[in-house]
Amino acid sequence: MRSKEDIEKEIRTIGRDILASDMFIRGFSQSHHFRSNVSDHELHVTKAALRLAGLFASADREALIRACLCHDMGLIGNRKVVYTTGRMCITQHPLDSATRAEDILGTISEKERDIIEHHMFPLVLKRPDSLEAVLICIADKYCALYEPFTVRSSSVKLHSRMRIPVHAMA
Repeated sequence: MRSKEDIEKEIRTIGRDILASDMFIRGFSQSHHFRSNVSDHELHVTKAALRLAGLFASADREALIRACLCHDMGLIGNRKVVYTTGRMCITQHPLDSATRAEDILGTISEKERDIIEHHMFPLVLKRPDSLEAVLICIADKYCALYEPFTVRSSSVKLHSRMRIPVHAMA
């Protein structure tokens, strides 16, 4: 099992471009799950998914990190403006998130697209096609249930620790 510090270093290294992007930074100003925000939620999901991935030697950790850090980016700026109903938000934001991931990264793999586009299963009935997409489904639901009961300041500290090295490496 990897340590918390090793997981955070892995996220900083693989997710460097995403963490430094304007879109990811904007996500900290948009609330999500009552007491969190989009980008903190994406960080929480990434860490939870990586802990689950530790149980599977075949898990593609790089694809999982990149997809987890982008899985809700479609919500940023769109939550109440573009998605006029809850159902529309549930079905459309994964597709918009994949598009935003491409905007940030240039290209994403088919596996990364699968992970992002199917993370709302089982609320959206299209089943995930990869192990990593199943892992994000579990991690996302766990974090969605956990975050409303946590203190927001702890997640802000998490980002502050993780973001400083990203900018220092740039």
